[in-house]
Amino acid sequence: MMLPQDLSRCDFRRIFLKGFQVQASIGFHSHETIQRQRILIDVDLYIARAQAPISRDQIDQVLDYDFLRNEIKALTATRHFNLQETLAEIIADMVLERPLVQLVRVQIQKPDVYEDCESLGVEVLRRQTKAA
Repeated sequence: MMLPQDLSRCDFRRIFLKGFQVQASIGFHSHETIQRQRILIDVDLYIARAQAPISRDQIDQVLDYDFLRNEIKALTATRHFNLQETLAEIIADMVLERPLVQLVRVQIQKPDVYEDCESLGVEVLRRQTKAA
């Protein structure tokens, strides 16, 4: 993945959630608004190592990333999304609210849409714009 130029010289720690499978109400076709469907979610978040040292090997020095799975699961259980783009942007916003996160990549895939394709999806890449 190409990093934005102003972040390319930083040292990062990457935390990822890969292949998180949930049943979601997503899509704008009539059959998609009636029945939940399987989606796969990948999230990569990047934390500047200098902001989260691990000198004591303690959780209070790093981002406790249990929130990622828990909040995505709650989000996809509580509402309908017409667009994968909407869900991906909401997840990116949620991740970027964490003070240590500098960059996030969110990928949403619908693996059961077409028989002749592995999946159909969307990906967003966003960076922190708030001053630390």
